[in-house]
Formats: sequence, structure tokens, C-alpha cells
Amino acid sequence: MHKRKISYYVAIFFAVFLTIASINVRAHPPDDMSLEYNSNTNTLKVSISHGVSDNTTHYVISVVVRVNGTIDQTEIYTSQPSLGFFIYEYTVIANNESTIQVTATCSQGGSITKTLGGTTTPTDGAIPGYMGLYIVLIVSVITLLMIIRKKFKKIELKQ
Repeated sequence: MHKRKISYYVAIFFAVFLTIASINVRAHPPDDMSLEYNSNTNTLKVSISHGVSDNTTHYVISVVVRVNGTIDQTEIYTSQPSLGFFIYEYTVIANNESTIQVTATCSQGGSITKTLGGTTTPTDGAIPGYMGLYIVLIVSVITLLMIIRKKFKKIELKQ
């Protein structure tokens, strides 16, 4: 096998490898969060959906609970309990007129904020536009493979 053919195979391998490897290496904030407060037990249940491939390196790093705009508690974590959906419980003293706001922050960037009653604020530090990035990446790989295929045909015709 010629050195050129080997280098083309290596180029194809790396193009495919980089495409596959880049899919899971994106930072994103938690996908969704819901709040449930039980005034009889003063328990706040925070249900978080944050899909990750490794919950020890990419996880919800902190949850900040505010009551009426004042920070009531801040919890820092070193991993998340599961790869997708989990629930944290906090003891929060609040009355019927209180506003409870919770912010969950991802260890690799971005956060989600919910207020008891159901409004979501925009995520901080989220990196938008992954679909466009994937389309550009896929088109680039396909173009690269077409160019390599043409070069192979030229090499084969010369032999």
C-alpha cells in the first residue's frame, strides 16, 4: 500500500473520530427544573433534569435557594446523583406570600432559574447554536470525504 493511501485512511479515521468525539463534549445548563414546596413540612423539592454522559465531571455544581430575593441557602456539589433526572430536598421556611427562587448551575457552564409559580429566566452562560455547529461539522466531514475519494480515484487511474 502506498504512503498516500495510508495517509488518506488516517485522515478519514481522524475526521470520523473527531466528529463522534465532539458530540458529547458540549457544555450545557440543566435542561429543566421544577419546584414543589410543602408548607406543612417546610420541604422544598427541586427536581432537575440534566442529561450527562459522566456525572462526576459534568454535573450540577450548585443550587442556590432564595426566599423573597434573599439567599436562604447555597449547596455545592461534586457530582450529581444520576446521569439524567434527580431530586434534591431542602428545608425552607416560607409563608404563603413568599416567593421561592432556585438557580441550578452546571459545572461546565450555564444555569437555569425557576421561581415557585413557574417562570423561567434565561440561562446564564449557555452556549447556543449546537445544531448549526453540528450541521457545519457534518457538511465539512462529508466534503472532506468526497475530496479524499476523488484523490483516491486519481491515484488509482495513475497506476
